[in-house]
Amino acid sequence: MTKEVQRLGKGLEALIPRSILTAGKTIIALPVGSIKPNPYQPRRTFDASGMKTLVESIRQHGLNQPILVRRVGTGYELIAGERRFRACQEVGIDLVPSIIKNVSDQESLQLALIENLERQDLNAVEIARGYQRLVAEFGYTHQSIADVFGRSRSAVSNTIRLLNLPESIQSEVESGDISEGHARTLLSLESVDEMVEYVSRIKSGKLNVRQIEHAVSSKKESPAGNSDQLELFSGLESQLESRFNAKVQIRGKQTSGKITFYYRSQEEFNSLLGRLS
Repeated sequence: MTKEVQRLGKGLEALIPRSILTAGKTIIALPVGSIKPNPYQPRRTFDASGMKTLVESIRQHGLNQPILVRRVGTGYELIAGERRFRACQEVGIDLVPSIIKNVSDQESLQLALIENLERQDLNAVEIARGYQRLVAEFGYTHQSIADVFGRSRSAVSNTIRLLNLPESIQSEVESGDISEGHARTLLSLESVDEMVEYVSRIKSGKLNVRQIEHAVSSKKESPAGNSDQLELFSGLESQLESRFNAKVQIRGKQTSGKITFYYRSQEEFNSLLGRLS
């Protein structure tokens, strides 16, 4: 358990006192039926192969790492250990090794979100939903989320933007059929029909991320544009986006045109104004 606390501590201790993480080390066996899932579990998909391996391991050797729960009413609510708990249910184990922590609603929900978001195998949309819940339900800013998880503010903002995609395309990201890079590029398209068309081309292997960026740029470029200009504009857009932490589009030609900056929240608007000034 010591290693587990250290692994989570870097992010969690920025938000939750260490006493909460280290309290309640006594492991007890709880009936499976007395534990209900945590409603703030960000994961929607579970890797079938990984779950099968975990189930077989528990079947042969038992559960070596306890789950984390808290008391709710006459039973318990899961805080961390969703995969282990599901695997125990599948094996048919009656009693699950558990650690009980006395935490508030808010502390429990934050622990569940942050513990899961620190895992490497969550997909980009699951991460985006988790980030957005921290923003909407706990008042986090994009910068405070970035500080907790050791990412840049722009990376957090770009991930959350994936939630602007239609649900059908978010599902394509969740299933791994298209990448996060592809999905971010699709955000610049104006209609769902266009997005679906490009998703089809991506899945058929006809477009990589750079190619789709050029294709989208070319589609919106003026008739006077040529391949050299598209290449130049694409490079300049990337430089400006890196500098201003915002989506940038350049339209026209080298002698005339327009540069457009995009923002999707009050926070991004204020940040952009600050950088431009």
